[in-house]
Amino acid sequence: MDISVVLDPSSSTALHQQLYAELRSGILAGRFAASDKLPSSRALAQSLSVSRMTVTQCYDQLIAEGYLEPRRGSGTYVCSVLPELTFSPASPKRDTKKADPERPIRLSRYGIELQAHLVKAQIAPPPALRLDYLGPDVSNFPTRTWSRLLARHSRNAKRELFAYAPDARGHRPLREAIAHYLKKARAVDCDVDQIILVNGSQQAVDLSARILLNDGDAVALESPGYLAAARVFSAQGATIVPIAVDEEGMDVSRLQRLKSKAPKLVFVTPSHQFPTGASLSLTRRLALLEWASQHNAVILEDDYDSEYRYSGRPLPSLQGMASGAPVLYVGTFSKTLFPGLRIGYAVVPTSLVRVFARAKFLTDRQGPSIEQYALTDFLNEGHYERHIRRMRRLYGQRRSLLVDLLRKHFGDAVVIRGDNSGMHLLAEFDLKISEQEAFARAVNAGVRLERVHRFQETKRSGRHRASFLFGFAQLSERTLRDGVARLAVAFR
Repeated sequence: MDISVVLDPSSSTALHQQLYAELRSGILAGRFAASDKLPSSRALAQSLSVSRMTVTQCYDQLIAEGYLEPRRGSGTYVCSVLPELTFSPASPKRDTKKADPERPIRLSRYGIELQAHLVKAQIAPPPALRLDYLGPDVSNFPTRTWSRLLARHSRNAKRELFAYAPDARGHRPLREAIAHYLKKARAVDCDVDQIILVNGSQQAVDLSARILLNDGDAVALESPGYLAAARVFSAQGATIVPIAVDEEGMDVSRLQRLKSKAPKLVFVTPSHQFPTGASLSLTRRLALLEWASQHNAVILEDDYDSEYRYSGRPLPSLQGMASGAPVLYVGTFSKTLFPGLRIGYAVVPTSLVRVFARAKFLTDRQGPSIEQYALTDFLNEGHYERHIRRMRRLYGQRRSLLVDLLRKHFGDAVVIRGDNSGMHLLAEFDLKISEQEAFARAVNAGVRLERVHRFQETKRSGRHRASFLFGFAQLSERTLRDGVARLAVAFR
C-alpha cells in the first residue's frame, strides 16, 4: 500500500521529522485506523524516494511513543490504543481542522521577558580559529582515570544508584568532599548540610533568582558583568542596577551612594571579575559585606574559576569573610574539569537550606547519580587537585604567550586588563575603526572573538576603544600565534 505524504527536501526540518509529523497527525485524525498495517520501511522509502534510514528513524520514534507497534514476521501496525486518548481516531467529535500556525501563544511574564532577549544569530563565515571559547582544555582531562571510576561504580552498582536520590541536595559523600575542599582551598565557612549540588552554576543563579526576587526588586550587577546572570534576574522581573568596575573590582562606593531603593541582591565575581579579570580588593570586600549587612541584602558570589591564579597567593572567598551579611557561594566543575559534567554547587546560608533543597527538587529532582559517585572518588583520591595543578601550569604558559603576542603585534595600542589568572583575558584595543567593524573584520579573517557588552561605545581622540575577551585555556601555541597575527592584519 502506498501512502500519500508530502515532504519538502528544501525545508530546514529533517525528512524523518517531516515524515513523523505527517504519520502522527494522520493517525490522530483517523486517516490511519487502529490496527492498520503500514508499508515496510523499504517499500515506503522507495515510494517517497528517500533513504530507508529516513523511514526507519520515523518508525522507531512512533513505536517508542506508542503510535505504532511491530509484529514479528508480520509488519508494522497502528496501535489500537493511542497515547492521546482524548484525540482517539474513533471519536466522532474529533476536529481534524489544522491549528492556525500563526495564532500567537500567550506567554507568561517570565516567558515574555526571555523572548525579549532573544536575538538572531549573526550570519558569518564559519571561523577557523575560535578565540572566544572560555572553557577548559578537555583534551588534557584524564579520561582514563574518569572512565575507570565510572566503570567501578557501574560494575559494583548498588540499588540506590538506579533509584531516586533520597536527598535533593545531592550525593552526601560528594557534598562532604566538596565541603572539605572548599574549606581548605577557598576558606569557605560551611558544613555538608549547606551544600546543594546543581546542574552547573547557572542553575544556582536561576534558583537564587526564583527564591529571592519578586517583581520590581533591584539587583546590583557588575558592569560590565556576566550577561547570562542579568538575563536570569530580569526575566524574574527584577530591575538591574549596574555598578561600575575598575582595577579593584566592583566600585562599592557607587553602591553606597545609591539614592533609590537598596538592591535586594548583589551579584559579584570577586576572585576573577567577569569579564575584566580584576580582583575585588580587601577594602572593597569589607565595605560590600558591611553594606549588605546594613541593608539586609544577599550577596551572590560566583567563584567560577578562582583555582587558576598564576602569580601571588590564592584569594580567599568573600563568603569566608562574612559575619553579619548573608553570602550565597556558587562554584562549578564545568570550568575546572569539563563542561559536559554539569555538576556545580551552591553553599547557602543555613536558614535557606530547606527552601533551596525544595526548589531544586521541583526543578529537576536530582542530577545523574553515577557521575556524582565518580566525582566523589575523583576528589577523595587526589585526582582533582593533581589535575588543577597540571592545568594551572599549562594555562599560565598559554596566557603568558597570548599577552606577549598581543603586545608584540599591537604595542601601545592594546591594554591587557585584569589579574594574571583565569582562563580568559580582556584586551582593549585603541583602533581607527569601531568595535563592530573590528569584530566583523576578525570574523572575515577566520577568527571568532567574544565581545564585551557595554551601554555605549567609548571613543578617545577620534579613535575607538574596542574590547574583546580572549579564551586561551584550550588553544595551542600555533593557534595563538596564528590568531593574533590574523587580528593584527584585520585591525589595520
